[in-house]
Amino acid sequence: MAGFLSRFFEKLKSWIAWSWTYLWAVWFILVMFVIYILRGPLKLSKFYKNLNQFV
Repeated sequence: MAGFLSRFFEKLKSWIAWSWTYLWAVWFILVMFVIYILRGPLKLSKFYKNLNQFV
């Protein structure tokens, strides 16, 4: 029984370490995507005027 628990906790620690690695990768991709989207000036006033024309 002790061997099973030892293997289980080793696998659990390994999974947690890999999940943090993937979480950082997803976070980095998300930040790069947001920087790509916001690279130009936001034309919110123009968008708001166009929106008011249709409403």
